Amino acid sequence: MKISPASLAGYILEEVLAYLVRTTGYDLLVDPTQDPIALTKGPNGLQVRGRGGDHQVDVLGQLRWVPTFTFPLRLFIEAKFRRNPMGIPVVRNAIGAVLDINQFNQIGRGQVSLSPRYYYAYAIFSTSGFADPAQDMALAHQISLIDLSGNEYSQLLTRIFQTAKDLSAAWSNGSEHGRSRSVQSIRDVLRRDLGTLPSDVGEVTDASRDPELSSLLSPVVSSCKEVGELFVAMPNGPYMLLLKARNPANFLQFCMKYPRHKVRIQLGDAFGPSSPWTITPMRTNPDDETYELSFMIPSRISQWIFEGSTNRDPRSIARSVKKTLLSNISVIRHEEQQDYLFQLEWDSDSLLRGPRF
Repeated sequence: MKISPASLAGYILEEVLAYLVRTTGYDLLVDPTQDPIALTKGPNGLQVRGRGGDHQVDVLGQLRWVPTFTFPLRLFIEAKFRRNPMGIPVVRNAIGAVLDINQFNQIGRGQVSLSPRYYYAYAIFSTSGFADPAQDMALAHQISLIDLSGNEYSQLLTRIFQTAKDLSAAWSNGSEHGRSRSVQSIRDVLRRDLGTLPSDVGEVTDASRDPELSSLLSPVVSSCKEVGELFVAMPNGPYMLLLKARNPANFLQFCMKYPRHKVRIQLGDAFGPSSPWTITPMRTNPDDETYELSFMIPSRISQWIFEGSTNRDPRSIARSVKKTLLSNISVIRHEEQQDYLFQLEWDSDSLLRGPRF
């Protein structure tokens, strides 16, 4: 079966994201042996049992700690590598999957089961943004949408797509080696080479030891190492933020020293719903290394804010956004068996200290 480069790029991107957000406290689930009750093996890989049926999963993570007053949290990651904004069908499928899985019941007739229960959430990443109806439905049903169409991801995405084209060519060249490859083997090689394969699961397929496949995927692995990591954050608003640091080491060094600190939040020069935002710290000590984070607010939320505002003064609108949605941004990070909570608090007086919004 021939798979298009765009589809292959989406599969590769999912594994790349699993690596780049690896420090957010999630352990990767890749095999039914990790949870024989909830997970099963389907014809196309790992599946999660639901009340009405089993659901295909590409990347699934489980949070290492349990949030208060709820079940342990598991997160689906799905990535779409497309030219046009992602439409509503993908969001509709995500809603149906988590609804059915969260209703999966391990209680038998006349008896109480002590089997673990989990709460499943869903995050969809898109290289081309999202259509308005998709955003409306996702926000209504708590599906997280992350836009990767910004310039800060262009180099990484270009490398992924070129690798996907090279793989597609090798896949369809008619050789025995090309025919033996599969999407699962690509995932296994990336998980091994990126170090995301769980320690309690061995190499899933023999293809994970394929040196030629590893060589084809090496440009993506190198790009991942160059980026280092992305930071997942939760603001006041009903969505998550994906923060890209210009220098991840500087950001971590500052946060380790000041886990809770004031920040300046600025809107890009192209003022409007699609403009990127940046975060920089308010220096506590002149000798501290500074950092810069960039992120995007979901365009639908931006449209509601900018188009619905009766006050057309850019500075006033930006201040309202920060006060309502971005006044407190939490970043959780897990490293070397320790969990860290960093809180970035918007300094409301920062607007008076600079010319930008």
